[in-house]
Parts: sequence; C-alpha cells; structure tokens
Amino acid sequence: MAGAQEFSQTYYDKADEQTAFADYAEYRYGKVDRDPAYLERIAAARKDLDPILVDIVDGGIEAAVMEAEAAVERTARSTIIREQHDYRASLNTLDCLSVSRVSWAATADPIVMKFSSENILPGDVFIYNDVYGSAGTIGHLPDYCVVTPIFFDDNLIGFAQIFGHVSDVGGRMAGSWPSTSRSIFEEGTICPPVKLHEQGVLNEGLYDVLLRNSRFPEDLRGDIDAFVGANEIIRRRVVELCERFGRDEVEGAFYEIIDRCAEVVREKGLPFFPEGEFIGEDFIENDGLTLDKPVKMKLTMRKYPEKMVLDFDGTAEQAKGPINWALDGRHYSKWLGAFFKAQIPGIIINEGVTDAFRCRIPKRTILSSEFPAPVVSRMTCMLRMISAYTVALAKAFDGEVVADMQNIQIYGLYGEDLEGKLFLMREIFGAGSGARPYADGTDAVDLVPYSKNLPAEFIEQRFPVSVERVGLAIDSGGPGKYRGGLGYVKELRTLVDGQYTTVTERTAFACIGIKGGRWGAPGGSIKNPGTPEEEHVFYSRDAVPVKANDLVRLITPGGGGWGDPLERDIEAVRMDVVRRLVSHGSAERDYGVVMDPDSFEVDESATKKLRSEIAERRGPTKLIDRGPYAESLIKRGLLEVSDPELECTSCADDKVLEHYWKDLYKYTAGPTE
Repeated sequence: MAGAQEFSQTYYDKADEQTAFADYAEYRYGKVDRDPAYLERIAAARKDLDPILVDIVDGGIEAAVMEAEAAVERTARSTIIREQHDYRASLNTLDCLSVSRVSWAATADPIVMKFSSENILPGDVFIYNDVYGSAGTIGHLPDYCVVTPIFFDDNLIGFAQIFGHVSDVGGRMAGSWPSTSRSIFEEGTICPPVKLHEQGVLNEGLYDVLLRNSRFPEDLRGDIDAFVGANEIIRRRVVELCERFGRDEVEGAFYEIIDRCAEVVREKGLPFFPEGEFIGEDFIENDGLTLDKPVKMKLTMRKYPEKMVLDFDGTAEQAKGPINWALDGRHYSKWLGAFFKAQIPGIIINEGVTDAFRCRIPKRTILSSEFPAPVVSRMTCMLRMISAYTVALAKAFDGEVVADMQNIQIYGLYGEDLEGKLFLMREIFGAGSGARPYADGTDAVDLVPYSKNLPAEFIEQRFPVSVERVGLAIDSGGPGKYRGGLGYVKELRTLVDGQYTTVTERTAFACIGIKGGRWGAPGGSIKNPGTPEEEHVFYSRDAVPVKANDLVRLITPGGGGWGDPLERDIEAVRMDVVRRLVSHGSAERDYGVVMDPDSFEVDESATKKLRSEIAERRGPTKLIDRGPYAESLIKRGLLEVSDPELECTSCADDKVLEHYWKDLYKYTAGPTE
C-alpha cells in the first residue's frame, strides 16, 4: 500500500469494514442459514472438478437463461415486457447466491427465509413483489418476481427466477407509477412471497386477487404465465446437466463459476484502479413533491490492494417522495460491479463480484429506505448512482473514462380509446450515451439490454395515437473532442382526450461532460410545439392533460462530451452538420468551425481564428461540466460539490432556473398542499 501521507485518514479508518460500517444498513438483508453438511459435500465435489466440465456447465447455464428470456419475449403480453425487454432471468444456488449473470432480484432469499425446506416441494412456484418483504430483491411494486425451485432426484439444488416490470398492479395511477406518492400503499397491490403453484396446482384464488387488482388483467396474466413457463426452461436445462454430469458435480460447478468471477475481478479488474480515495456525486432533480430541491447522491470510492469499497455516506436521507430505493449493499455491488465488464470483456458478473467490490449504505437514506416509504421512482437512484460513480472514476483516472449518460426515459399516454375502453400506451426510450476517450458516444441507447422502441405501426394499430415523427435530437450530444451520443425525438398526436405521464430524469440537469467535454442537452417534452399553445413540461409528472389532436414532442437527453471541443477534427464537425447531428450554430459556437450554410465548405482561416478566440475567452477546460442548471444551483449555494476547483461554472445563469421553475406546480400539488 502506498504511504500514509498520500491518502486521507478516512481511507485507513474505513479499511476494516466490520468496524467502519457497523452502524450502516445491513450489507445483505437476506438471512439464509448455510447447512454445514451441504457445504462439506460441495467442497468435496469441487476437489477434483474438471475445469472443462465447469466451462460446459457455465455455458449451459447462460444458454438456459438466454433461452428463458427469449421465451418470455415470445409469450408475454404487455408491451413493456414483450417489446421493451424489461425483465431478467437468473439461476441461484441452494443458499441463494447468483450463478448466472447479474439480474435484479437475483436471489431466492425471501423464499428460503419464509418457507422451510420441507415446504419447498417439486412443482411449487413462488411469486412476490413486496419491496420491503423481499430481502432487498425488489425495487418497486410493478416488478413481479417468479421463483421455481429446482429438484434432482428429490433433492433441492437451486432456484430458477424471473422478474419483470408488468403493466399495472393497481394503485393510484394507471401504470402503477405515481410520481407524487407519499407511501408505498399508493403504488399498487403488495404481494408477499407466496405459492402461486403448489406441487403443480395453480392457486386460482390468489391469482384472481392479483389480477383483480390490475387495470389490465389480461396483460398481467400473460406476463406472469410467461415467467412461469420460462422458469420451467431453466429448471429443465439444469436437470439435464445433472443427468449428464451428476448432481454433486453440477452443484460444485455453480460455486466454481462464482469463485471464477471473484478471481477474475480481483486479478484482472482491480489492478486497473489506482489506490486511494475518490469522491463522486450527482443530483436527482427532485423527489417528486418538492420540485425545486435536488436530492444528492454521493459516494466515496476507496481502492485498496485487495478490494474496492463504495461508501455512500453523504447521500441524502430517505425522501418523502417516491425516489427511494430499498435494496441492500449486496445488490448494489452486483449492479455497479457489472461495469467491470468494461475492463474484462466476456466476464460473467455474478455473486462473485461481491468478494472484491462492495457498496456500503448508511441507514435510512434514499438507497436504504424503510417501510412504508414510497419507492416507485427508484429508477432515478439507479441512474444517478451510475453518474456519481462516473465522476469518481473521472477523478481516479484523470478523465480517461466514458462520459456521463442517462439512458432511460419513460412516457405514457392513457385514457379511454375510441371504443370507451381504458388504454395505456407506455414506452421506454433510449438516450445518448457518453462520449469515450477514443470515440463518439452512441445514439438513442437504452440501459435495458435488448430493449426496442415501439414501431409506429404497432402503436397506431393498438392505441388512439398517430406517430408523426421519429428521429435523433439535433445538438443533443455534448460537444467534445469526441461528441456525446444524441438523444431521441418522437412526436405523437393524440386522437382522444386523455393524459400523459412522464417518468424522467435529466430534464434540467444535464449529462456530465468529462475532461473538457461539454454537457449533453437535457430532455423533456413539449405540448403543441411551434403553436401559441406551446408548453414545455419538465421533470416526472403524473397527469398532464391532452386533448384530441394535441401533438406531444418527446425528447430524451444527449450524452456528455469528452475532451476539448476545439480539438475535434474539423472534418468530423463538418460531417456532423451535413448529417444534421449538429447545427451550423453549434458548429461555430461550440466547436469553432465556420462553414458555408449551403455548400458546407469550411473556411479554414476563419475557423483557426475563431477557435483561438474561443480558447482565449474560455480559458483552461475543467474535468467536470455539469451544465447550466447544476452550475446555477452551485453558484447560488443551493448545491455543494466535493471538488469545486474541478468543476466548470461558465454556464451559471439565474435565467436558467427561472426557465425551469416557471409554473413549477402547474401539474403537481405543492409540497405543503
């Protein structure tokens, strides 16, 4: 370890996790006893395990997970599951460790905690969505989780598991996503871990209750049945492996696969990181209730020779609004630990990552909320956690990291269709990814793997909506030597009166530019753009009224830029203008490139002069550029950042705050109402 004088005292004080985090939230909420006889049997099986057999089992598990997810895509009913792939499959060991690639809800802890081994039988299928009764495996109530125990020769050997975001589970709002909820009871039906099937027999009474509490019961039934059927695929494939290689060998391979992940992360991943202490923070736009008060996400990354720990001390306390997240440090470790794939291509991130990489969360924060705090918008914590981590990495690597990105915006239109039936058209939109130290970011990318936008034909056949435009949002990518990816623009014309709902972030705060790169343009929506009735809508909103023939323009954020924009290749700027990715105005203002508006011919002399003038006027670039909204709040003293000398402040302007705070509570009750 480097000399003591190089790092702060907290770096050393918090090296001993057992004492340093004794008063923090529990690292693993699940209380699962490990049978010594079971562990002894597994240890014996692993002594002479053939590495090639482990490879075969590893490949078989991943193939089973992929097959199960493909089955869900083909058999589920709701658009958010079938088209937008908001679900995941996984395989757990008997003691609830995730063997397959990272998945939310990837542990059967809540089943093993509630049901004794004698009450977990072949043919059983369990279901739950209880955020506070799921041992930290469920983020919000629309995520239903189905768990199927796997038996071989009457011996329980593991669990197949699928969870996914369904259309509606009741609650105050259509779609079960009230962005102004003050309690989880407003957000939908709570289902504790229960048996949906008992020894192969469907519990029809339970199913009736779950379906009766959904506005779209046919969608919910289709999704849950798809989960049950896909779990059966995983169960069968694991049984086939046991038939081929033997039960002890396959179970032993589970733990070898987990330990392989730990070993690779420790030997190949950790050495990339410099030792020391690095602070990153970002801000959620608001908690859904108090709209002019951002919520802080802060982490301190401490890299030791044998491990890395993310300490979330300084993150905001539990919020009144629904931005809280109720997972445990173990799950957050697997979530952010997935980013090791950037250093180790091809690695399967599973439970093993937690041996070398751990997140520690203080009690009663927005990341460790307590019942019955609202949680439905926990996605905001998910995204801003990544951004805070990006800032810490930028400091650790002197900016040689991918710039910030947003990646998820959700919009929905709902009301009564032309036949008087309730409808909900909801879509998850991608956004621009951050620029890289060697290349531009990618456009309109969704954080959800394999997610697809809804085709115009699909929308217009099923909903009273006309799709009038789909494309990329010009100038949305953050300027830089390498440009941030562009956001998405989509225009929808409603054919009936109704309402639209937004679940959004980065509509005021911008994606952060890195090492001289500029901020990416925030997203948002506009009602009736270019008309006297034009209205900008920011932040997450429950119910913005629309009338028949209204046009709604949806825009998603652009990714942050990387590097000094004045160093961008002039021909690359010219081609961006030709391709309508960057406007003529931005080419001059941000990149210092002067060209003819008709022929696109670059004036090299004028460009050289303009770039020199911009550089002199601007001064040295900064490591972090958060954009005008954040900079204005920092200048006013309403936000604090840990290393202000590294932050750009050239865009601070009180007029920016006036723009976002005009008519702030038009569609949301004020915090005291």
